[in-house]
Amino acid sequence: MGNRNFHSWHQLFRADILRFSLLSGGKEIGFLRGAFHPRTLPVLWMRVACGLYQVNYKRLGALFSLANLFFFRVEIPARAVIGPGFVLPHPQGVIVGSARIGANVTLFQNTTIGARNFDGAYDLSLRPVIEDDVVVGVGAVILGPVTVGKGATISANSLVLHDVPAGATAMGVPAQCRVKS
Repeated sequence: MGNRNFHSWHQLFRADILRFSLLSGGKEIGFLRGAFHPRTLPVLWMRVACGLYQVNYKRLGALFSLANLFFFRVEIPARAVIGPGFVLPHPQGVIVGSARIGANVTLFQNTTIGARNFDGAYDLSLRPVIEDDVVVGVGAVILGPVTVGKGATISANSLVLHDVPAGATAMGVPAQCRVKS
């Protein structure tokens, strides 16, 4: 059972590569090329870290997470729960400390998702939940506990402190929501 969980990182990364390719307007780049692409390599390392964490190789998973932070400035803990189709178009300065991230989520550079106050224990009840098909713009900050609903968009440089309804656009400091009509 644990071995099957570890190998699921491979399937998740394939979904990440496919979505990255679709968003890039090109043909699928393939697993091997994706493993060395500068925009998908940090996602691969995150997937491996999470896979190792799930099968109780927590220290090795933490080492992959640390390498991701050191080489790419992408801070995603090995215990993160992130759905398939995760894309970091410009993976610099991304901090993910969420309770859960759904499928087909795009995070642009210099985004922060985490608790409102220092939370060394990583209490999930204090963390944001990002549902499916969400786009988080450059420099946006989402501080929990909040839920960003399915299909929502967080505009660049916005500060989200309250729930964002499904399909809405949140913008400003603090963010105000506009529901798409």
